[in-house]
Amino acid sequence: MDRSITVTGTGRISLPPDTVQMHLTLTAKDPDYAAAMQDAERRFSALQAALQKAGIAAEELRTERCQVDTDYQHLPDENGNYRQVFAGYICRHTLLLELGLDLKQLGAILSAAEQSGAEPEFGIAFTLRDQAAVHDQLLKCAAEQARRDAEILASAAGASLGKLTAIRYRDDTPQPPVGVMMRAAKMNDAMSITPEQITAEESAVFVWELV
Repeated sequence: MDRSITVTGTGRISLPPDTVQMHLTLTAKDPDYAAAMQDAERRFSALQAALQKAGIAAEELRTERCQVDTDYQHLPDENGNYRQVFAGYICRHTLLLELGLDLKQLGAILSAAEQSGAEPEFGIAFTLRDQAAVHDQLLKCAAEQARRDAEILASAAGASLGKLTAIRYRDDTPQPPVGVMMRAAKMNDAMSITPEQITAEESAVFVWELV
């Protein structure tokens, strides 16, 4: 009878974030489509100019999502029944700005965006830039931990490990989570922010022969 041992190895790491991702959403509303588009362009140009003064090159501010929706209001008629009334167009332009972790620079950018007149909504995430390297490190740690555990178990049972016969791994683990995520219409650039460590893990199953 073939003898084998199956062990699940899990790699875990905790690292300080090294990257700030800023999501800035500009919203323009107007009953007239052309006017809404003009307002959206005005807001974008104002934000871009303000950030350039803060040291951000135009190509660093990238469009993440842009959509135009029709806007309706529910208003009562003379009989008290509510009906949809066309109110105009809403353009939402979400931009992504990715920076190295520099809280002083982040404060300057927040201040510049706030004073631009574009009225952006902010979303800030702290994350890791090289997530592929983190993924590789996690898998290596998982394999090392699995082998250590397998050797201990085999030795305790009076056996030793033979050849590795199988590895089962599903690459559906989400990317390392952000340490901090904040959303607000306005943010104070003097806000005290201390990003937490980012913790991530990966698991795989290993099968060895026992000899």
